[in-house]
Amino acid sequence: MKIILSLVCTVALTLTACAGTPVTYYQLPGSNYQLPTTSQRIPVQIKVVLAERLYQGNLVYQDTPTTLQFAQTHLWADDLSNEIKLVLANELNKKSVRYWFTPENKTKATLTVYIQSFQGSYDGYININGYSSWQGATENNKNFNIHIPQQGNGYSNMVNALAQGLSNVAQTIAPAD
Repeated sequence: MKIILSLVCTVALTLTACAGTPVTYYQLPGSNYQLPTTSQRIPVQIKVVLAERLYQGNLVYQDTPTTLQFAQTHLWADDLSNEIKLVLANELNKKSVRYWFTPENKTKATLTVYIQSFQGSYDGYININGYSSWQGATENNKNFNIHIPQQGNGYSNMVNALAQGLSNVAQTIAPAD
């Protein structure tokens, strides 16, 4: 009888532990790739390289000047580097008439975007910083440090602000046509 009672308690505790806080998954607004309206552009592949800590799938929040928190129940729905690549391709295609930015590897020209920070912050702002590098063209390489206010509290508002920040990144790294 003690063994059965012990087994029932163990199963009940295990099920209770599994029924904790639900996980919420986020997607960046604008991460559905849209083909440009004209194909008379020079194709450029976009690659995104993230800082190692950003490959974990967690949303990141900077809670002091020197510490980061990785959300445990607020996660990216898809690969973050891919979502950023799609948003940047869409944003750059809006800003360029000369180039067609594509997430696919069908081109000789490549724009690589290195993201070192992509997070919300205790000061009410989101931070995105890094740099872009054009394959074979050093004059178009650019640093970016985006620091824009988050409208409202919560992870959903942080994700929306990060998407807006990517629009600002695209503005910063867009080539002169």
